[in-house]
Amino acid sequence: MDRNYTKRVRYEFIFKSQDNFQYEVDIDPNTLEHPAPLGAAPEWSALDVDKCPHCPLNSATTEHCPLARRVAPILSFSAHPAFESVKVRVHKDNMTMESQSTVQEAYRSLIGLIMATSGCPHTGFFKPMAWFHLPFSTQDETLFRACATFLLFQFFDPVDPESGGHFTDLKQVYEDIHIVNQHIAKRLRKASASESTLNALTILDIFAQSFRPTLNDSLQELAFLFKPGINEVSFETP
Repeated sequence: MDRNYTKRVRYEFIFKSQDNFQYEVDIDPNTLEHPAPLGAAPEWSALDVDKCPHCPLNSATTEHCPLARRVAPILSFSAHPAFESVKVRVHKDNMTMESQSTVQEAYRSLIGLIMATSGCPHTGFFKPMAWFHLPFSTQDETLFRACATFLLFQFFDPVDPESGGHFTDLKQVYEDIHIVNQHIAKRLRKASASESTLNALTILDIFAQSFRPTLNDSLQELAFLFKPGINEVSFETP
């Protein structure tokens, strides 16, 4: 795999009113983050404004919340009703994916990508998923990809086998994301964000919350995918 190129993911929003716009996220292959937008940062993006209580960053060295800073440009888009229909094309690598969706669902997909690559310390877990971005993913698809990502993290940076259940830390990832979602929503309300943007964040948070208390139960819903393969595997005794 060539790791020497910046990966560009381009979202194209096509409205019946012809009030169309595009948004590009350029992911650096070394940091798996995308750069902050140029120009002055809004006041509500300052690190100490509605700062997450578990944020490890310090305003003495980091002036702005990296996530708020990168979400800010979306607010300049024309506000469309949350349930308005929109055609969305996502261009990445050598492929284009298209979906007819509501505005809030389309924003949910884009904001999820922005969050993962923002540089927020609590969204770093999602960087590999962002590199292989899957637009418009369902809750089951997100669950599958998150668990696969977690296991790969363990493979490349093994945890103490005596520490207990493997998915305990994955639950903590989503606990932390829930807090981030709550506080970025407060910032967006200060910025008079559109209903579509706030709803998109709410949908992302619903995804996050659904994994927290019953992760093992949720995994059971995916068990059927593995039973055929398990039944077909034969083990030879040496």
